[in-house]
Order: sequence, then C-alpha cells, then structure tokens
Amino acid sequence: MGRQDGNAPSTVGEYRIVRRIGAGGMGVVHLAVSPSGRRVALKVIRGEFADDSDYRLRFRHEIAAARQVSGAFTAPVVGADPDADPPWMATQYFEAPTLSERVRETGPLGADEVWRLGRGLAEALRDIHRAGLVHRDLKPSNVLLTEDGPRVIDFGIARVLSSEPLTRTGKILGTVSFMAPEQLNTPREVGAAADVFALGAVLVYAATGRGPFDGETDTPPVTVAMRIVHDDPCLTGLSPGLRTVVERCLRKDPARRPSPTELLHLLREEPEGTTEPEGDDREERTAPETDVTTRRHRLRGPFRLLASVACAVTVVAVPVIWANHSDRDDAKGAPSSPVTSHAPRKGPAVEPAAAPRPAGWALWEKKPAVSDPFMRRGLPTCGGAGDVLVCSEDGVTAERIDTSTGRVLWAARDDAESLPGTVLDFAGGTVLVESVEQSAVIGFDVKTGKQLWSVPTTGATRASVRGSSVIWLNAHADGSWIERRDARTGELLGRRSFPEDKWYDLYDGGNGVLHLLSGDTGEAFYESIAVLDPDTLRTTDVLATFDDDPGTPVAADDETVTLLLRGESLTRVAYTDGTVRRIPLKDAPPGPALVQGDSLYAVRTDGLLSAFDLRTGRATWSVQTGGEAPARPVLADGRLYSLAGDGRITCIDPATGNVVWRSAVRRDPNVGIDRYNTGAGPRPEPVVLDGVTYAGYTTGSVVAVAPPSDG
Repeated sequence: MGRQDGNAPSTVGEYRIVRRIGAGGMGVVHLAVSPSGRRVALKVIRGEFADDSDYRLRFRHEIAAARQVSGAFTAPVVGADPDADPPWMATQYFEAPTLSERVRETGPLGADEVWRLGRGLAEALRDIHRAGLVHRDLKPSNVLLTEDGPRVIDFGIARVLSSEPLTRTGKILGTVSFMAPEQLNTPREVGAAADVFALGAVLVYAATGRGPFDGETDTPPVTVAMRIVHDDPCLTGLSPGLRTVVERCLRKDPARRPSPTELLHLLREEPEGTTEPEGDDREERTAPETDVTTRRHRLRGPFRLLASVACAVTVVAVPVIWANHSDRDDAKGAPSSPVTSHAPRKGPAVEPAAAPRPAGWALWEKKPAVSDPFMRRGLPTCGGAGDVLVCSEDGVTAERIDTSTGRVLWAARDDAESLPGTVLDFAGGTVLVESVEQSAVIGFDVKTGKQLWSVPTTGATRASVRGSSVIWLNAHADGSWIERRDARTGELLGRRSFPEDKWYDLYDGGNGVLHLLSGDTGEAFYESIAVLDPDTLRTTDVLATFDDDPGTPVAADDETVTLLLRGESLTRVAYTDGTVRRIPLKDAPPGPALVQGDSLYAVRTDGLLSAFDLRTGRATWSVQTGGEAPARPVLADGRLYSLAGDGRITCIDPATGNVVWRSAVRRDPNVGIDRYNTGAGPRPEPVVLDGVTYAGYTTGSVVAVAPPSDG
C-alpha cells in the first residue's frame, strides 16, 4: 500500500496497526498485531525519509543488525521489509515502560533495581558484541524495563565491528549525554567500549535521575559534550559499590574499560560497605562525595534539583566541531587533530584496532585462498617449528608461509570447497598434515612442498613423532589399530590391531613416554592407562585401572601422568608404583586446558583464564582475557597466549597472571563466533615462534601479531 505523510496507515505489510506508541529520528513506532493476533512493535520509516537512499540504507543496516542479536535482553525481529513502501520492521512487543519513562514518572530506581538493571544490560551488550556489533546509542529511552529484565532496543545506528560507519560530515550519531569521548573525538574509531561507557552513564541516570555529565536541566548539548571529553563524571548520590563499577565504565581511555563479561562479574552483588578503587583505578577521580549515600528512596522535587546543583561544573567555552573527523580534511574549519584528554597509558600494551593495521602490531596478513566468503567453512589451522610455519585452510591442504613477510612459499591446493586440515607435526624435513577431505595423513617436503606420501586414516588422528618415524592411532567402530611409519617415505614399519569391544586413545606427554588408554565400548571413560613401547607397539606396563571417570590426559613428566576431569578434579598416576591420587579442583572451568610444569591453565568459554597448582588443586590467579570461545592456551618462551573466538590474542605472564599485551579483535562480522565451535574439533590454537603469534581468523586470513615492544 502507499503511504500518506502525516497519517498513520491502517496496515503495514501483514500487520494491522492499533496505535502509535513512540517515535524516533527516522521513524514512528506503532503497536500492531499479526494475522494470528500476535502483538508486535512496528517501526515504520517516516515519509520524508523513505525516499532518501541514505536513510533506506541505514534502515536496512538496522534490520540486519537487530537480526544478528538473539539474547535474553534484546527484542528479536519477527519481520521486516526495507524495500516496502513505506519500509518497516516488526520486533517482539513488550508491555513495559522505557527506563526514561520510569524515572520521569516515579523517580530514580532503588539500589537493588539498579544492580539488576546493570547485570541485564551487561548481558545484553555481551550478546550484541558477540554478534560482532556495536550499539552506539544505548540510552534510557532504548531500554525497556520488562518483568524478566531489561531489553535493549533500537539498533538504528548500530554498526558492525571494524566496518565503516554510516556517518557523513557534519553528523555525530548518538545521544550526547550517553556518548563516549571517542564518539565525539573520532567517530570512525568507535568500538564496543563505547557501549560500556554508555552503560555506566545509564546506571548513573537510573540511580540519580540525571546523566553523569548533565549538570543543570537546561545545559546545552555542546557543554555536555565538552564535559564528557574533558571532565570527571559527577557520581554524587551513588552507593560506594556502584560508584566503583561506574568509574571503570566511564574511563576516558576505551582500552581501560571493562568488557561486558567483566561487568557481569563486578555486578554480581552489591558489596557491603565502601569499596574504594586501588592502584591505577584511582587514576580518574570523580567530584567529591557529599553526605548523600545509597539512594534507596526515590529522589524527587527539590532533592533532585540539589543533586544537579552539586554536580554543576564550570566549563571553559571551547568550540566543538560536530563533524565526522575522518572527513575533516575536506571540512572547512575542522581541527587538524581530534580533541583528546587521555593520560599516558599504564599497564599492558593494547592494540588499538585491527584495521588499518597499527605499525608494529600486525606484521602481515596472508589473505584467504578462497575469495568468496560464503564458500569458506573452516578456520585456518597452523603448525610451526623453528622458523617454519605451515598452515591449512579452505581450498588448501597445506601451505608454507614465510614468517617474516607472509608470502606463500608453496601451496598444495585442493578443491575450493575443501575444509582445512590439521598440521600434525614435523619430522626433520617433513611436515605431516591430516586432510579432512582426503581422509588421509600426508607427508610434504618442508622446503619444496612436494607430496612425499599419503596414507588413508579414519579421521582425528593422534600422532606422535619418534625420531624419523611417526606413530598414530586409527579408531574405528570395527576395531582400532596403531601404525608406525617412516616419516619421510610413509613406509609401514609396524602395525598392531585391537578388538572392536574396546576403544583406544594415544597420548604423548612429551616426556619420552607414549601412553595407550582404553575403555570398554559400554563405558564413556578410560578404564586403563598403560605405557606403550614405540618400537614394538606393545604395552609394557599397565599403570592404573579406573572404576570412575579419571578424565583425559593433559600432562606427563618423569614421575607422573596427569588426567583432568572437566573442571572438577585431577587424577595423578605415579609411574613408580601406579599410585592414583585424586585432587579436587575448586572453581576450575570445564573449557580448554594446558598443563606445564606444576601449573594447570584452564580457560572458560567467557574468556576467564585461571591457573591452578597441580599439587594442591588450588587456584593461584585468574584473569579475564576479554574474549569468548577461546582456544586452548599456548605457552611459549615464558609467556601464555590465549586466542579468543573474536580473534583477539591476550599475552599473559604465567607466574603472576598479569596481562602483558592484548591485540585487537579480528573477525568476520558476518560470522558468529560460535560457528566454528562444532563437534568437528576444538578451536585451532595459535602458533608462537620467536615472540610472534600466528593465527587463523574467521576472515579466512592468517595474521602475524606481535606488540611493538613485548615488555
């Protein structure tokens, strides 16, 4: 149907409009019902904008952004048509006020309500950022207060992480009171941390009825903007515990703000008594506290006015250029550089952004062999030894990449739709690669890339290189077998078969001992562990048998082999007498784990990395890496490396848990980070050679990353 400016249509798409419930800069929101009677919030582009191609593009972008997010604290899209006349989008309808309506009608929220609100918003941002988006306009009017928690709505100016924003010269998108400094200074560099800044400002509004930089009611937006860039926030009236959390959110430096996952941890419950920031957290102080403490009673009338007066500050009149600074060279009167107020950085080195690549961080990027992103189905996997880096990616069984330049030295290409294989190990001048498409282990000459041999396997090969030979286990429903072959020629040197009523696994702990584990087909855990002679492929000693699940092997040294049962316990078996010791773990994550020496490093799916003492099972430190769906940690040259699903790498001092450096997010914004967490195997680990980290990303690229100075 056509549109009539100024008059609401009776139907849009298949939805019948009931009444108008709100309006924004681009459109009007109506309560509408579907043919089945389902109520929706129907956003319709205003008539004066529907014919503007730029606004049509922006609305199409909003629909795509909203569809990518599906969390408990967002409003799902149920229908949309950006090409209709007028364009429209329907989302789930909630019979609930916005936060701004609630505060305007009944005053600020109680302390408990504010903490619950914070947890809900943090979880919403986690879902939004996990989808590769930045909301960029989190404010009280975009937060619905439903019975089961807050809902974040309106993705009108959201953008994909690391993509070009839809801004033009003379436009700053967002609501000034809840903007981060970087949104005012450098809009094209706005990242997920801007949403965290806005969350902090929203919590101040919810607790006090005003923004942290608002001042008096009639303060002009330009003054508020100057305060955001230059001044400390006014947090008068916040409880000490909430103030501590908000201070972290409102840091001027986006790299020093907590992630939504860290906020969920900070907002678990309000601490009793005063909690003052310590160390570097005292760096950015707010206005002095008055004798107003926790606002457990609603703030109205003259009390609200007094709070505003207490937060009034003097602002020196400095012109603000309301323009997109990336276009400032073409804008008359634009400043030569954006206004900043960042103090010198302290703590870990942080890569500011993935693109354009900051000098000294991303040393090179090897683009994917398959150019069509819709044909890419797997993450590149890599293996390395010395100065040799070999990777496998979609369409390429194996390729050697020059570690200094990223240039491909040789490549064994496959069909464009072939999945990446696995680089198993190196044996002298041979690299062993398991091909998923060919269901084979293949030996390639490291120097030339010539295929030396190929042997069929049953998949997910456990391989162990012993001198010039390689041993691997083939598991099959009809029975398993172990083979020993010459690593250079592929010649069969020995073979041992096992009956089909048992299942087996091979484990090389790197201590010179090869282990054979077995279990009954009716059980889902290992029932025994034995020492395997690599020459004869016979078991020489059964170390232990188990009546209960001991876990999976994670480490072996000269005295003990260690097994980890999810995040529950460690099982340590002594080589001397087979003594079995069970050590309970407290708060250990069930995710990927690495053991080195007497320490266990385990990482949770939300990115929390913890170290445990193998002898006691006690945690020695924990650190939030800031990235979800991580790979197993890697220890190299005395440093611990964690690669997250969004591509960021966190380098940690394994002795203290202190973050040494953190790289930027590198991911395909159109691919969810959970796409590659399938039953096909764990997320590929990064490779670290001589202080440089090499990893494959959802973009299909392999990137070499290292900080300018690995302090």
